[in-house]
Amino acid sequence: MAGRAADPQQAFYRLVPRIREFEAERRKTWFSLAIVWAALVGPGVILGVWLWRLGGGWVHLLAPPLAGAALASWLTPSLVYPFKYDFKRRVIRPLMHELLEDVDYAPLGSVSQLDLQASLLFNRPIVSMEGEDLVIGRFDGVEVKFSEAAAFAESREEGLLRGRSKLHGLTPLFRGLFFVADFNKPARGQVIVYPDRLEGALGPLAALWQPRRDSGDLAHVRMEDPRFERYYSVYASDPEMAHYVLTPVLMEELSKFRRQVAAPVALSVVYGKLYLAIGTNKNMLEPPLFGALASARVFRGYLEQVGLFLSLVEKLGLNRKIWGDSAWP
Repeated sequence: MAGRAADPQQAFYRLVPRIREFEAERRKTWFSLAIVWAALVGPGVILGVWLWRLGGGWVHLLAPPLAGAALASWLTPSLVYPFKYDFKRRVIRPLMHELLEDVDYAPLGSVSQLDLQASLLFNRPIVSMEGEDLVIGRFDGVEVKFSEAAAFAESREEGLLRGRSKLHGLTPLFRGLFFVADFNKPARGQVIVYPDRLEGALGPLAALWQPRRDSGDLAHVRMEDPRFERYYSVYASDPEMAHYVLTPVLMEELSKFRRQVAAPVALSVVYGKLYLAIGTNKNMLEPPLFGALASARVFRGYLEQVGLFLSLVEKLGLNRKIWGDSAWP
């Protein structure tokens, strides 16, 4: 079965007429929020000034408007949710159908905790996770799935793609977009591509400080592409497998993408699965209340990252048996 065009931005622009239908709903939602905030904060300001003029201190001046703002903040998600849900149902779902076949889109779903743990990209056990906007489908005959995800560990040690927030006192290991794709045949080995925090600062000298083995006892593999080595460090169960997976074209694509997103990127191939993790603290499918919706800039990060993942599926030829039994380590 032929794949679809791996260009989410073009697919987005094809949906612009439908997106423009939401402008009236966006303005209506924004107007409702403005009324709620004005109704709760405005009287609080008046009450605070009145108490202050009666001889009260700064606490009397600030407490009423702050209380009104807190109540307005608590009400805001429930006011915005219908607009967000309708946008995802009528825009994001069709967008995924433009890109993938046999699509299942669950706005409140996510990739599983088992997916994140099986990727071997995280050096601590994941004890809790959350996520949204799960997409499952087929691209170029390959089973794929992805979602926004956040993973947490009990330890407070720094994670591979650590975020800034905390959940119930847990330390965040990862927050961003997480992708999974099937290979067409099992791969007997593991290749892990970590973000390289040393190469950019130390250049070739970083190799002296790179651990010879990672936490999973995989061996460090030095790649020939200096641009790729600037952003990534590679560990593999077999150096030959690393060179089969990380072709010159693939390394060039990953280097280019890392420069564009300016965010940590990690990739692994583990026993017949391809995993890609892109760290970001931004909710990428949050439709804005201020500014036009019908612009790919609104969801540029999400569209670029989905496009990278689909292009990797194409360039790796995951629907073809490009590795014979004798070639695959």
